[in-house]
Amino acid sequence: MRKKLFLFLVFYVALYFLLHIAYSLPDLVNGRARFMLLPDSVPGIIIDIAMYFLVALVPYLLLHRFYPHQVALAVVLIIVCLPIIFYCCYIIEEIKRGKDLRLKNYFLNNIFFAFLYTVYGIVFFFIRYAQHKELEQKDMVIQNRQSELSFLRSQINPHFLFNSLHNIYSLMYQNAAGAQDAILGLSDLLRYMLYDASEKVPLQKEIDYITRYIALQRIRFDHPIHAPMHITGDTAALQLPPLLLIPFVENAFKHGDFSGEAEGVVITIHAGPRNIYFHCINKKGHGLKDAAGGIGLQNVQRRLDLLYPGKHTLKIDDADHHFTINLELTNE
Repeated sequence: MRKKLFLFLVFYVALYFLLHIAYSLPDLVNGRARFMLLPDSVPGIIIDIAMYFLVALVPYLLLHRFYPHQVALAVVLIIVCLPIIFYCCYIIEEIKRGKDLRLKNYFLNNIFFAFLYTVYGIVFFFIRYAQHKELEQKDMVIQNRQSELSFLRSQINPHFLFNSLHNIYSLMYQNAAGAQDAILGLSDLLRYMLYDASEKVPLQKEIDYITRYIALQRIRFDHPIHAPMHITGDTAALQLPPLLLIPFVENAFKHGDFSGEAEGVVITIHAGPRNIYFHCINKKGHGLKDAAGGIGLQNVQRRLDLLYPGKHTLKIDDADHHFTINLELTNE
């Protein structure tokens, strides 16, 4: 509020001098200036500025207090207060000059300035109010965007924990040591999923998550699976939102063919100077797809639209035997 009032005062003083200089311009041209900033006139001008400042300030404060819920009350109070302030200015002017002034003459000489300062106070309020509402709207958009992103992030493979625990439970009867490693890996994954609230994380951290995820997926199978990762570039230098790439990998394991000598999934990640390239291709399985199988990709597409508007390229190639993802992110 103090900053607003300071700006209000600065612009008011500038307006005061501009108005009075413009009003006295014909006299200035003819050498009969009525408004001159001389040492002996400074006290009078300061008093004049202070008196008219109330004419501008009162409408501003009343609107600030009552608008928009009690507009009628604000208007009534402005109409009541301004004549009182104007009459007080008249009394002060009489005292300043040390002689009686006709109220009619004072009214005619000063009503123009009083009206303009009143308008200034009202206009300044509505400009600030419009700026405030615009900031509120932007904050609301940001909050809604953050809420939507949080919701989308919370949707990422909600049954992943159940499947992992089931696989670990089965592994305990076959390989207790392997089950312990799997529990440790699952703990790291959950820590990343649940407690990393950063807006962005290093690309390497996301890659580590994918690596642990693939390691957990391997325990589902009683045979080796083909799931290589090819990483190039400085993956520690670039950042991206957490859990942005994993839905593509989850989709590959959910619908891919990892039986026998199948090609499984191949993941390629390259960190360029300002770009992240992600490529994922998997051989399609022949089993029936989950009825909700498309939610993960729809989720990540929506997140990309929110996080990288106009700064990402996503190409999905759903061929007869292979499913391919090509994603490019631009970091600025």
